[in-house]
Amino acid sequence: MNEGLENIKQIDDLENKVKTLSHHLANMCCQADEDTPSEYRTEHFRSTMDDAYEYLRKINYFKKWTSERAKGIIWNNIN
Repeated sequence: MNEGLENIKQIDDLENKVKTLSHHLANMCCQADEDTPSEYRTEHFRSTMDDAYEYLRKINYFKKWTSERAKGIIWNNIN
């Protein structure tokens, strides 16, 4: 029984880490988008940002973040 509880705690911890990493990835992409004019971006830079945005859309990050921000919910470890 303790093993199952420990597994649930580990899953919760991993989910929180994914949320935190997704938040940081989204912030970094937004900052790079705002700070780097498109004519100065390398192909690698553009494709990596495209991949990052695609990943964030795939996990519905933008929907979740908007919904939780509207409700006043703040994820753990994110200020």
